[in-house]
This record gives sequence, structure tokens and C-alpha cells, in this order.
Amino acid sequence: MSEEARTRVEFDEHGKRTTYDEIEVGKDLGSLEWVVGGNDIEKQCAIDEDFHPWFALDSEWNGVIAPPQIQYRPPRWLLSRTYNIRGVFYRWDFENLKPIRPGEKITITGRILDKWIDRDREFMSYEAEGRDAGGELVFRTTRVHALDVVERTAPRKGAGQDSGIKQEKI
Repeated sequence: MSEEARTRVEFDEHGKRTTYDEIEVGKDLGSLEWVVGGNDIEKQCAIDEDFHPWFALDSEWNGVIAPPQIQYRPPRWLLSRTYNIRGVFYRWDFENLKPIRPGEKITITGRILDKWIDRDREFMSYEAEGRDAGGELVFRTTRVHALDVVERTAPRKGAGQDSGIKQEKI
């Protein structure tokens, strides 16, 4: 493997990348209010090529609902508000307890669960949950990221073009 391929990115257009040591287990990630728009549902269906009638016409829940995978991005946005993490998505567990409806406001909260080193690679996990305006739990998720595909002993230097910080829209 070339020396360049064994180098970890130190910073990007959003500043210094978060290091393993800077991740605080138990840290509250705050909250994010997210309103699911009809265009968001259409875009998510197109991304996933999932065109079930429930997502455009009607469902057994009396109206259009969003595909469950629409809840993927908002918890990631929440994490990115606190940590500028580049990494590889390693695991995603989620539970949907209620359908997500267009125009519904969902408040997402989260916290850092754990971090560990395995085979000289850095990992971190976090959890998030989404609640509707009435405070009812809509979904919960736990996610794990490998902070880099390169060993943690590889030097950090240079600029990266991509970032863990994403625009907060579907």
C-alpha cells in the first residue's frame, strides 16, 4: 500500500477532523427538529427505488407515510453538529414504532454510547431517537462508525475533500 493510502486526513473544508481521543462517551448530542416534507418522501423513494403506494397515495395508517429508511440522515446530521467525523458506516440498527407522516415535526436527540479500538482501528457508537410533537417515540437507532479504514497508527496529515458534515436535507 502506498504511503498516501496509509495516511489519515487531518482536516477538510469544515476544519480539523475529530480524533478518537476527542470523542466523549456519554456526551449528549443535543436535539434537532426535523419536518418531513412531501418532496423529502418523493426523493427518498427515488434514492431507494422504493415506490410502494403507501409512500404516494394512501396507507393502512390513513394517509401517506414516509419510507422507514428516511430516518437515516437526521441522526447523522445531529452527530455532525458536534463531531467532524470521517469514517465508514459499520453497523445500523433501528426500530420504527410509528409511521412518519409528511408535515410531521420530529425532535431527534442522541448521545455517544461507546468508543473502542479493534485491530488497530478506531470505532465509535451513538444512539438517537425521534419523537413526535406529542412526545411519542417514533423511531430509535444505534449506529457504529469505523473512524477510518486506515490503522490508527497511520499519520494524520493533509486535507480531505469529503466530510462527515452533511447538508441537513434529504
